[in-house]
Amino acid sequence: MSAPRGRFGIAYTSFVIRMLRGKDVLRGGTAAGLPAELFVELCHSFGASGCQIDLAQLGGAEPDRLKAVRSALEKHDLYVELSVPARALEDEHAFARAAAVSHALGATLWRVALLYGRRYEDFRGLEDWQAFAARWRAALPRAALWLEREGLRAGIENHKDFTAAELADLLREVGSGHLGACLDFGNNLALLEDPMVTVETLAPFAVTTHLKDMAVRPYEGGFELSEVPLGEGLLPLPRMVDVVRRARPEAHFSLEMITRDPLTVPYLDDGYWVTRGARDAAQLRSFRASVLAQASTAPLPRIAGLTADAMLAAEDASVRACVAYAQGTLGL
Repeated sequence: MSAPRGRFGIAYTSFVIRMLRGKDVLRGGTAAGLPAELFVELCHSFGASGCQIDLAQLGGAEPDRLKAVRSALEKHDLYVELSVPARALEDEHAFARAAAVSHALGATLWRVALLYGRRYEDFRGLEDWQAFAARWRAALPRAALWLEREGLRAGIENHKDFTAAELADLLREVGSGHLGACLDFGNNLALLEDPMVTVETLAPFAVTTHLKDMAVRPYEGGFELSEVPLGEGLLPLPRMVDVVRRARPEAHFSLEMITRDPLTVPYLDDGYWVTRGARDAAQLRSFRASVLAQASTAPLPRIAGLTADAMLAAEDASVRACVAYAQGTLGL
């Protein structure tokens, strides 16, 4: 089955080196270092048909600036999604601001991460995690009504927080066509999920995606996890893309190729399991057989110690390789 044309975009996090000179955008930085105007031109020059812009890239979102960004999007015939902070789904003033920006840009899709950290690092115990989950179970039905009122749809990313089944249950409870998933192809490896289970579980809810490939490598306390150019990792991308196409033909495929050092997933430590209740021996066996059996024997890519020019060259090479694979192999 061929994908609809014009569905392949690039997420702002694919240019993290440009934004933050190598600092990890997902651990406390902002996207403001890469202005939206420049980002739009980058997406066009790299051959994408769309872009996922972060709200911070628009600064104060002055009307003239929004008009200029929209003109650039229309000039290059790029679709646009807006990445907004989680508070936009629980604070009505923050929601109204993000909605106004969306309308000015012509964006109808949002990407939202409810947690910008990682479940196994940010919560001290099961009760802390349960309170976080309860907070969003209470907030999201109201947010869905706001989204419906403004003609918007939001995709909640599986951001190393909820398992695929937990996020699917949450979205099912809300039961709104205006609130779905931003299906990240690789994040839930950090929660010891089989990647096909993640995709098959969340594809029915997907309004957009983060398309990526991943590699893993064991270390003494767990495994390292890295984004790598599409086709160079362990994810069965053609199968995963096909599942999403069949479930949600209108969903965008937004590349997220983050050029950075590997993340560490300390799944062998007791602290990793505190928000899960207990170690799951069956899940461990399955993950080792399906994922860790494909672990890299070579060191994973790193940027620490590289010059600024070398970091930028690595980012460009990775994104270009991803675009070529997405267009040539995945038919996006």
